[in-house]
Amino acid sequence: MLRFNTLFAGFEYHGLNNLGDNIQSIAVERLLPNVVQRFDRDTLAYANPEKPLSIVMNGWFSHRPSTCLPSSQYLHPIFWGFHITNYNNCWDYFSKKEIISYLKRYEPIGCRDPYTAERLSALGVNTFVSYCMTLTFPHREKEPVNGKILLVDAHHIPLPEELRKDAICYSHYIRIRNRETLKRLYAGQLLQIYRKEARLVITTRLHCLLPCIAMGIPVIFFNNPNDYRVSWVKELGVQIYSPQKTDQVNWEPVPIDFEKQKEHMIHKFLLQIENLH
Repeated sequence: MLRFNTLFAGFEYHGLNNLGDNIQSIAVERLLPNVVQRFDRDTLAYANPEKPLSIVMNGWFSHRPSTCLPSSQYLHPIFWGFHITNYNNCWDYFSKKEIISYLKRYEPIGCRDPYTAERLSALGVNTFVSYCMTLTFPHREKEPVNGKILLVDAHHIPLPEELRKDAICYSHYIRIRNRETLKRLYAGQLLQIYRKEARLVITTRLHCLLPCIAMGIPVIFFNNPNDYRVSWVKELGVQIYSPQKTDQVNWEPVPIDFEKQKEHMIHKFLLQIENLH
């Protein structure tokens, strides 16, 4: 059995309203029994821990790259599920010599997707593709007796009438931006709805798709098949459908069996945590 003596920090997402961020944090923190503080992801460089802490860098980086990394000297980053976006000139910042030097101190960098891994590797950073921790949620124990069709940020997708008439709409976007405890609560409630109520989920959201795969829920994913942010899910056996080509959709998908890969992911992650000592 692995033992944890290290204290951990977690993320908050000040001013943001995408519950996908919070779902990523829930996925990480359920594997870490001793999260004692949380800090804003996009201003991590200003974090002032009360004592030295480790923090898992699982997520999307960043709305504010220049105030995100390097992190405080009292925060030990564990790069797992790390994604660098093309948004906001992030690659210009993360390609700077001093940032590359910082990342190399914590090699290998576990990246959420091949795109991030390949670009960092080209900059001389040792990487591996870890995927996202939201793929590690436990498989649900049973299917719901009267399962529902859930549309998650997919209300605009043209559906067959027999699906549309029974579907219930949800969204990962909420109006609340700055009440962190409430956002985590809502994210947790969404996950429970997926687990307990869904017989089919239709979504455009990556962090709805990945937990559903982990929980063994049939899911249909609409997005741009060539988008660097999501194209990697094809490696998991996911068909990415274009919203403009719904005539090609399999409306009766079977759950993806990810249990062996999930077990390997969790084992490798926990070993990395154990090796902090």
